[in-house]
Amino acid sequence: MTGAGADPSRSRVGTPAGRLALIAAMLAGLLLANLAVYAIGRALGGAFTYRQNGADVRVDPVAVTVMSLVPLVSGLGLVAALSRKWPAAILVARIAAPALAVATIAVMTIPAGFDTTSAVSLAAMHLTTIPPTLIALNALPRGSGQDTRRLPAR
Repeated sequence: MTGAGADPSRSRVGTPAGRLALIAAMLAGLLLANLAVYAIGRALGGAFTYRQNGADVRVDPVAVTVMSLVPLVSGLGLVAALSRKWPAAILVARIAAPALAVATIAVMTIPAGFDTTSAVSLAAMHLTTIPPTLIALNALPRGSGQDTRRLPAR
């Protein structure tokens, strides 16, 4: 059934394969966006280096890839597992994920001592995680009892 009155929970995204495809698309989109931000930052002169134990360490595309995907994949996995027994985990994650994305700018990026271009680029990458995270959270299956909507009797 399509069009007005269609139940959106019965769309292809509601199938396990559809949810997985949407989450994969969000991960790919996040990675491409963050690598583009990195490339622009480098083109604008960002060095993407910080001091650690007396040595300069460069943030490279591999680090951007890992730091873009690992937190989102592990967080989604945790929320998916928790939401099977505790459906409110998805709501908590919808609040916590953006808060953590912003907090990590203040806790990790700013104190690291990056040059301004690198710091702004890295902060933008943190913020870029928010939309795909929220969309991917919406794609997670709901645990039993979460959806209390009833279809009207016909």
